[in-house]
Amino acid sequence: LWISLSGCSVFSPKKSSLTDYDQARQAIERPTDLDNSDGDFRPEGESAERAALSADILQSLGIKSSRRKNIEVARSHYAAADKAFEDAKTLEGTERRDGFRKAAEQYQLAAENWKSSGLEQDAMMMAAESLFFAEDFYRAELQYASLVKEYPRNPFLDHVDSRRFEIADYWLKYDAAKKTPFMIVNLTDYRRPWNDTGGHGRRVLEKMRLENPTGKVSDDATMRLAMEEYENGRFQNAADTFADLRMTYPDSEHQFNAQFLELQSLLQSYQGAKYSSIPVTQAQERLQQLVRQFPQQAAERDADLKEAYARIRYLMAERIWNQAKYRRDRQENGSAKFHYRRIVKDFGDTPFAEQARQGLEDLQEKPNDPPQRFKALIWLLGDSIDDRPWRDQSTAATETSPEDEFTPTLPQ
Repeated sequence: LWISLSGCSVFSPKKSSLTDYDQARQAIERPTDLDNSDGDFRPEGESAERAALSADILQSLGIKSSRRKNIEVARSHYAAADKAFEDAKTLEGTERRDGFRKAAEQYQLAAENWKSSGLEQDAMMMAAESLFFAEDFYRAELQYASLVKEYPRNPFLDHVDSRRFEIADYWLKYDAAKKTPFMIVNLTDYRRPWNDTGGHGRRVLEKMRLENPTGKVSDDATMRLAMEEYENGRFQNAADTFADLRMTYPDSEHQFNAQFLELQSLLQSYQGAKYSSIPVTQAQERLQQLVRQFPQQAAERDADLKEAYARIRYLMAERIWNQAKYRRDRQENGSAKFHYRRIVKDFGDTPFAEQARQGLEDLQEKPNDPPQRFKALIWLLGDSIDDRPWRDQSTAATETSPEDEFTPTLPQ
């Protein structure tokens, strides 16, 4: 291996013979080797990246900068922290929590004494773990967040996400069971933040989705956040979050439940026939997609899907009925009969079908257009109806609205 690395350095003389990983490990094992080398080793971490910018300026002025480190002290604190951590495992109750808190303090001291190093990364992780086992969830979550912020590509990302998910889930469940006003401050329970427990839980899940969107727990975080919105009656937000999971994580185990609950959220967010029909048409798309994509799971939820299908048809028929009523009130009987026929033809199994048939009978002998009340003006100015193509019956017959394209399909 050493021969091959040396051979590579011959062809790349400006590159160090050690890989970045080897250099990072030597920073812990033999730091003096790196300190005395002439290589281009750059310490790890976001802080080191920011410090490198100022170091370049100082170097141009002939001033040499160095990162903060006290290697022996850092290793001493880390060893003491490991011992305190192992000892805390054997304790119970309050002594166990205090033991893990002491371990966390030692890990934090180790990290502070060797900035921008592999040891700092490990120490930050173990400090967060110690606080988690001490059930100091708020401080543990802050420590996990600091680790991810400082080392966005650390090898513990999936484990960190699992811990943060557990903490957020606990906070959301606590908030659902015991609603606490925002202004009430928590000063006794270390497992919760100072206030707004539910808000902190949602914030953690949102940050997890943004910081590690391809992680193993990211789809779980999205599903949990969507469920939180759904359970609290924020149906439009829930539908958007379920849709995000559907499109972002197509291989997620939550796909069927996410699409099924997205369907329910869309129907719940529908505001009525006088408002947009988009939630209803999107709900129909989700219903048809569920039946095609998940035939087995759809068969298990057949009763629920048929109920949703019947509701979609009812809501669509209601919209057309309202249009017919509006036209009839304006004595535009031809347009009213057109909408009545649509209901009879496409929504014959809804309660509006019989009323539409009765409406057709009532309008059978009545003129299609409303009576003209300004005949004198027409005689004076002339009848220009034929000059308006949008009033042409052949054109009107071919025009369709988005609701005309609704083609119901009963789930099989």
